[in-house]
Amino acid sequence: MFNMESIGRKISELRKEKNMTQMELADKLNISFQAVSNWERGNSMPDISKLPELAEILGVSIDELLGGKSELIESIINNRTEEYLKNNSVSPDEFIEIAPILKPEQADTIFSNVTPPFELSDILDILPFISSEIINQLAKKAAENGDYRSLADMAPFVSREIINETAKKMIAEDKSIEDIAPFVSRDIIGELAISSYEKRGLSALDDIAPFIPKDVLHDIAEKEYNNRGLRDFEYIAPFLNREYLSELAKKAIQKEGIKAIIPIAPFLDKEVLSEFIKEKFL
Repeated sequence: MFNMESIGRKISELRKEKNMTQMELADKLNISFQAVSNWERGNSMPDISKLPELAEILGVSIDELLGGKSELIESIINNRTEEYLKNNSVSPDEFIEIAPILKPEQADTIFSNVTPPFELSDILDILPFISSEIINQLAKKAAENGDYRSLADMAPFVSREIINETAKKMIAEDKSIEDIAPFVSRDIIGELAISSYEKRGLSALDDIAPFIPKDVLHDIAEKEYNNRGLRDFEYIAPFLNREYLSELAKKAIQKEGIKAIIPIAPFLDKEVLSEFIKEKFL
């Protein structure tokens, strides 16, 4: 990949040689001075469309500015990308190197022509540079192939619709959705929670309990308590309202004795727990 720090230092040195401020260079390029500042600090790269103008202002070639020659970059700048791709292959490493300076449309075109194609497990670093459409296509492919690890890595960039459908597929396959749960719609999480609970009980909620809507979790808790008491409540107790837990504890003690609240004791307020014990034994 281009060394952004080296390129940033080069821009800074050439700007100073021209006796220009960052603001003056920014004005000439019709961009913000913050963009120039980020270049010079090595935090980002100039957009490929700005390279010819930037090189001309600084009095150097694009190759000198970037610290090396790239026929691919030259073809993009001169609108000969299609011709270049017909006669040349682009390796994954080449794409990774130039991706930070490409526009999304340019990145998509070149990404689609990379040879050999990227493995899903290797594309995390380039996701910010390719379009949502391409990312969603890759996500669908990962879901279809059962490659949920790769999809989890991509989740922040994938559409909510695809994440939701994948979550349903994973639950149907008895797979944990813990890694993608933060990106799944709350209503879908609620539906999946109910479905999983009905099939396998509270233990099935262990991975997704923090993400289940409170009203759904409360309804599940009510149903579980009425059917089986508090014995498996450790899976959801940390995510239930303390006052509600106290009410359940009181009911359980009156019905089954103090031992009934052992599964939720760590999650009860100490004062409340002390009151229960005083009422029952003192």
